[in-house]
Amino acid sequence: MGLSIKNDTVEALARDLARRHGTGVTEIIHRALKEKAEREAAEPSLWEKLAPIRERLRQAGKTGLEADKAFYDELNGEYER
Repeated sequence: MGLSIKNDTVEALARDLARRHGTGVTEIIHRALKEKAEREAAEPSLWEKLAPIRERLRQAGKTGLEADKAFYDELNGEYER
């Protein structure tokens, strides 16, 4: 199974890093991808990061006010002239 890197900058980075670590390009790419996957698995998801905001919105409750469609239309550049 092969992997073709068609980006000169990426290839140079991989080769330089492999040289500095005294290993092959395949091994250095494996380590980099594994470390990235582990970092992403360890960090909270976007849903988890937004939990405090969702909770504040839930606690704020409804205002009872009606949404002003014209105001939102104007914000979105959809106002009529």
